[in-house]
Amino acid sequence: MRHRPTSQDRPTRLRGLAVVLGLSLLSAGCATTAGWFGATPEASRPGPVPSESVLAHADDLLRQGEPQVARDLYVLIASGPERDATHARAQFNLAKLYTDPSTGFRDYRLAQLAFERLLKEYPSGDWDRDALAWCTALDVLATREVELEARDGELHVREAELVRLKMEAARLGSDLQRLKKIDLNLERRR
Repeated sequence: MRHRPTSQDRPTRLRGLAVVLGLSLLSAGCATTAGWFGATPEASRPGPVPSESVLAHADDLLRQGEPQVARDLYVLIASGPERDATHARAQFNLAKLYTDPSTGFRDYRLAQLAFERLLKEYPSGDWDRDALAWCTALDVLATREVELEARDGELHVREAELVRLKMEAARLGSDLQRLKKIDLNLERRR
């Protein structure tokens, strides 16, 4: 059973997230301003954002029941220009997050796109087998959903036909009762 954080824990986590992101931006900003103080152009280039620590923080938030913030961090890392193991792991975790119905982000189409992107960008990475398995499962699921929608549409057509037939049967029943009364009246007159 997972521990559900209290509402008092959320501001603490959000402050921690703000600190991590702030330090990331600060370190990137400091690296760019180094050129102002006589550093060489190579030294003034922004350094890589410490995405590994941000990814670990996102994983922790997800385990603590904060999928919204974790998703935002995964998206931040996955959209970055770096193409390394951290980026791949963030992409994989984001795709898995889209398959989890308990997070409220379940979107199989987005999950499939994320897994396909992972396979395209990292064809022989650590995630290729899992991503391929997820893509296959999501393909099968999409096919089943299409079949289910078709059968659901067929069911609605048959239900409408059943309603129409019940109304026709009720009309015929009332016509039969009316004809019986007419027949009885004719027999009494004879």
